[in-house]
Amino acid sequence: MASAVTAKKEKMMVAAIDFGTTYSGYAFSLKTDYNADPTKISINQGWVAGSMAVSSYKAPTVVLFDQKGEFNSFGYEAEDAYSELALDNEHHDWYYFSRFKMRLHHENNQKIHRDMDLQDDKGRKLPAITVFGKVIWYLKDHMLKALKKRGTEMKNEDIHWIITVPAIWADSAKQFMREAAYKADIAGSQLTIALEPEAASLYCQYLPTEKIHGTAGLTFDVASTGSKYMVIDLGGGTADITVHERHSGGGLKEVHKASGGAWGGTRVDEAFKQMLIKIIGAPVLDKFCEEHRADYLYLQRELEVKKRTMKPSTSGKITLKVPVNLREAYTKETGESIEDAIKGSPYAGKLVWHSDKIRLDATIFKGLFKDCIDKIVEHIRDLLNHPEVKGTDLMLMVGGFSESEMMHDAIENAFKKCRVIIPEDAGLCVMKGAVIFGHRPVAITSRVSRYTYGINISPPFDPNSHPESHKVTIGGRDRCQNVFKSYIREGESIRVGEERSGRHITLNTHQTEMLLNIFASPKKTPQFVDEPEVELLGQVVVQLPDRDELIKVEVKMIFGETELHVEAQEMSTNNKYTSFFDFL
Repeated sequence: MASAVTAKKEKMMVAAIDFGTTYSGYAFSLKTDYNADPTKISINQGWVAGSMAVSSYKAPTVVLFDQKGEFNSFGYEAEDAYSELALDNEHHDWYYFSRFKMRLHHENNQKIHRDMDLQDDKGRKLPAITVFGKVIWYLKDHMLKALKKRGTEMKNEDIHWIITVPAIWADSAKQFMREAAYKADIAGSQLTIALEPEAASLYCQYLPTEKIHGTAGLTFDVASTGSKYMVIDLGGGTADITVHERHSGGGLKEVHKASGGAWGGTRVDEAFKQMLIKIIGAPVLDKFCEEHRADYLYLQRELEVKKRTMKPSTSGKITLKVPVNLREAYTKETGESIEDAIKGSPYAGKLVWHSDKIRLDATIFKGLFKDCIDKIVEHIRDLLNHPEVKGTDLMLMVGGFSESEMMHDAIENAFKKCRVIIPEDAGLCVMKGAVIFGHRPVAITSRVSRYTYGINISPPFDPNSHPESHKVTIGGRDRCQNVFKSYIREGESIRVGEERSGRHITLNTHQTEMLLNIFASPKKTPQFVDEPEVELLGQVVVQLPDRDELIKVEVKMIFGETELHVEAQEMSTNNKYTSFFDFL
């Protein structure tokens, strides 16, 4: 591991890919630039949508594959190309994927494995590893070409690549992103996975006070030793929340395990969709989305603008531009007028639909944020009751959704005793912070384990403590099978790179391999690996010499990194077997 870290440090450049649910982008800096000024970080100066006057530092996380399943385009180009195909009614055999990152979020209750498929907007499937891999490949390739254009040509092998993931993701999702990067020709020796709230928190350590916005007269003191603050990372898909404490020397200690949920900006989009369904019905909306792709894309972009500009102080009515085809689609399908539809909906008297515009009470649109706000506020309230979090009175809001005044105001009003701060360009903090993390990974000194990790063992059966249901006979001796031997417990603080070791012995002579099954549980003290909520994460096989005697094996689990490692050593020959856990 030490040699891998050294190899990454020797790279000439660090480049970070911020793979988001709704938007993605990249940032980079040369090692020489970082040493002179850590905040001297370059980003792409503008992804441009051809169909609208839209320019941003990130592109939509949308990817298009042709009829043969070959990559065609990404971002605004993919959106516009698919819309053009739809106008000519030639899009049916193409594959269009958007907002697919959430497939890796554990709350979806779908197991993550390397051979799983992704469904596109029409339910057609391609291998998920291909879709994710092509997005990473495109962003990597786009950056290398941009560097060449500006006269700073760089070889891929001279770059230390960082890929960001939510801290609340399961280990299997993190490994999936790593393997997707391999598909993009990024070698494991030049790749690091960074946790999004950590990256943002790290970046904010370097920001001058004038780049921070908060209550009038508020000072930004997270850079002072001993300060404790909550990082609230609100993205398109998830709310990712953790608590950090600043140590002397600039290190950051995680004082509570990362937590959160699927409460990002796309929840507002879903609430808007449900509002339309209550007026025109799901079948009409689905048909409109299928037959009028360009109009549907326009509607999505219009909604995104309104989400960003809506303010808590907005009153009266607001206007939302809506494609006229949506109104006409309803009349065509039902034979009824849109006015009659509104009268029969919960929005009677609160919403008027004129041709290509909807006029609605501002309170209705602001209400689209309610579900998101309620869940985030409730979760933060619960966190503040934890002993290690109590007393935290500073909240740092980062991520693209944090730029919404609706969200900022909601957090400020819910936690009036706390100071709520949002940095300038909050949506870029993760991307830029990931670059700094690549140059300075030791900035995070310790993390709190989200799970209890261990292996299964079969100790001698003790009738006083072991249930008969787990009793087995092996080699003529009664043993208790499937006992969970913990190496690290949920909620335990672990220093980065900390090792936990244990010695194990073979059950039989002439045993030529030992299979180590790695398990995880959200419980602090699981007893058996076959109890509810315990999950088999993966396996490591240790090859053993053929002996007439039982053989001892020392197992080390290396925690505290953004990913987990395991090392096993056969004691008689000192042969070592090192591997990432195989979570997939």
